[in-house]
Amino acid sequence: MHKKNREFIIPFICLSVFLILFLANFFSNGFRFDSFVSEKIISFQSGNLNTLFVFAGHYARIILIGLSVFFVSLLYLQKRKKESLVLAISLVFGLVLEQVIKFFVQKERPLIQLVSETGYSFPSGHAISSVILFTFLIYFYNDKIENSFFKYVFIFASIILIIFIGFSRIYLNVHWLSDVVGGYALGLFIAFSVMRFFDYYPKYL
Repeated sequence: MHKKNREFIIPFICLSVFLILFLANFFSNGFRFDSFVSEKIISFQSGNLNTLFVFAGHYARIILIGLSVFFVSLLYLQKRKKESLVLAISLVFGLVLEQVIKFFVQKERPLIQLVSETGYSFPSGHAISSVILFTFLIYFYNDKIENSFFKYVFIFASIILIIFIGFSRIYLNVHWLSDVVGGYALGLFIAFSVMRFFDYYPKYL
């Protein structure tokens, strides 16, 4: 397989996963597996974990917005103005696309929640934003970290944060599993598509 074609496999897979979940939620309001996972999560919830995830539920959006503004500003101050603009546009595009899809799908959230969330459920905005933000941070800063240990710590920490944010939405029972997986898939599609574009057309970056 040609190298150029291989590099578009990940965006293609992400888009395919998202479209499958989109169609399932649009035509049949999701999967039975969503309800099964939700019931298991409710039975698994406990006091100490609840405290941790409720805190995350209250402040995750604020933290994501704060980190987004910080790194957009940092890239700009580092005279990486195009990277700053790319990150900002990708995050805003993800947010707008999330709202448009929610309007069309109109999937209801789980009823029993640890924190109160309103609005439609599919896809998870937290999942989309976290994937776009941390994937771009790895893309922009991975080659700037010379120490191999710190580079792997940086990548590992970014991935753990993405997973934690997504899982917290399921644990709080404010999203179904397919909402989070769909959010991940859409966020990765946006991030990798933009990356591939600038890999092949670096003059625009």
